[in-house]
Amino acid sequence: MQSFFLMVNPIRDYSWGDNYYIPDFLGIANPDARPFAEMWMGAHPLASSKLKMNDGGELELIETIVRNPVLMLGPDKAKQYGSLPFLFKLLAARKSLSIQAHPSKEAAETGFLRENEKKIPIGAINRNYRDDNHKPEIIMAITPFSAMIGFRRFAEVRESFSILKTDSLNLGKGIDETEMLKSFFVSLLTADNDTKTLLLASVVDALNRSECGWDSLQKYWISRLSEEFPGDIGVLAPLFLNVVEIQPGEALFQPVQTLHAYLEGFGLELMANSDNVLRGGLTGKHVDVVELVRVLDFSSSTPRVLKVGKSDLRGFCRYPVQVAEFSLSLANLGLMNAEKPDDLQSMGNIVNEIRIASGEGPLIVLAMEGRIVLGDGTDDLVLNRGSSAFVPWTAEDVLIRGKGKCAIAEVGHDDLG
Repeated sequence: MQSFFLMVNPIRDYSWGDNYYIPDFLGIANPDARPFAEMWMGAHPLASSKLKMNDGGELELIETIVRNPVLMLGPDKAKQYGSLPFLFKLLAARKSLSIQAHPSKEAAETGFLRENEKKIPIGAINRNYRDDNHKPEIIMAITPFSAMIGFRRFAEVRESFSILKTDSLNLGKGIDETEMLKSFFVSLLTADNDTKTLLLASVVDALNRSECGWDSLQKYWISRLSEEFPGDIGVLAPLFLNVVEIQPGEALFQPVQTLHAYLEGFGLELMANSDNVLRGGLTGKHVDVVELVRVLDFSSSTPRVLKVGKSDLRGFCRYPVQVAEFSLSLANLGLMNAEKPDDLQSMGNIVNEIRIASGEGPLIVLAMEGRIVLGDGTDDLVLNRGSSAFVPWTAEDVLIRGKGKCAIAEVGHDDLG
């Protein structure tokens, strides 16, 4: 078997996608201004990458793993997961994705079985669970990136809503914070149309008052979401979710059961291999309030902005996220752009070459900038920006060199190093 394969990755068009970022990153034209929302690198049944063979042919990654699970994944991971346990993505959002959460592993298995027993087609619009896996995820900003993640403290939520017409919402006192947030959220999502109309009208009035008390990010995103999603109660989300902006090289981790929405920007996303999404607003797609509430964690939280760590023995600079299915790292080869102070913050250590030892796969290498070369000088594979390579478990030692920056997705580590 080859030690590395050039990948051919599917593009997913969604209405919230951007027509510039991904085509520019890949160096391809987009004359029809398609909403290039995501590029998937992995072996998900809905859209698997293909592998370029030495003979010029192509094989789907998911089929190659099914035929050769031990060679591709290694005996332990083949037994534990059966397929590639992570999904790697480029994600480009021109406008907000839906307010959403992803189920725990137990909830996904139960929900997937339940909907199968009801004979709901996998592609049906009212399907909540398209597979039986959970979906923790990390997003690293390539451009400045905005998101909403996790519930604010209930005292902040109550204060933010105090200037709106909220008689029908449960903003009471006397129970613990988790229950207060849950009661409030349920009352908001299940409010009747008259209540929602009144709330949204009072938002317009509040935005026109300088003394409303909302911070600049809340005002900006409520105003913008109101224009992009007229009539959607999700435009109030900046009042009950944390709004955060991260810069290139910084990252955010979203555990399962955490309510969140990516608002705008271009990033690199890595997650457990799942496409399960439970939505709660800012969407025209299926919203199942009962199931969303069932899986949500209603604890308040403060988003943690992650920075890449120091390089390990291989030269990989890893983000400090401990998940069994995946690990995200950067590697910097040569002195590409090192003269730019802004780049130094997110580049990590600079190395001349990296050796991936046999048995360290499976992993995916994505060229982020410059020219990345896999090989020992005989049958090299050159990756320019946007190109990616799959390295199987059975690969002989693989040398990575060149001058540039690459991102590496691999199975999780017990040691964060």
